[in-house]
Amino acid sequence: MYPLPAFFLISIIFIFPLAWLGGGHAERRGVALLLCMYFIGPLVQHIRIGNLLWAEALLEVAFLGGLIWLALKSNRWWPLVAAAFQTMTVIMYAAIALTPEMTPRSGVVASMVLGVLGLYCLLGGVAERILAGEAPVSATAIWTPVRKPPAAPHS
Repeated sequence: MYPLPAFFLISIIFIFPLAWLGGGHAERRGVALLLCMYFIGPLVQHIRIGNLLWAEALLEVAFLGGLIWLALKSNRWWPLVAAAFQTMTVIMYAAIALTPEMTPRSGVVASMVLGVLGLYCLLGGVAERILAGEAPVSATAIWTPVRKPPAAPHS
């Protein structure tokens, strides 16, 4: 296995459980969106017209819509940044359609690099939740926020 796909796979194996167990509703919805993307992607990756993987490009546009919906629905920063990376992925598919010299392989590599960056946005959202001391929504949380006892009044 090449280094980039191996890094991507290891990142998924590490980040998804962490985000599901330690994140809030936005992080869980992000994991669900990514899982849908990762399960549907291989089913449509061979549908192409000319040099462009049209079905995969439409899937990327749908995923971008899901990220924008998540960014507007939640008060978290990471869906907006992940949507920006996803916008670059959609632009990359448009560049492949308009530039006959580009190969689908270069699009796959660019999509994977931008996908890793979006995945680490999700990890950043979980890290922010941990550092802010916000409780995760999971009943089987991987940590519990530390609450400081109220200060005793001075007499």
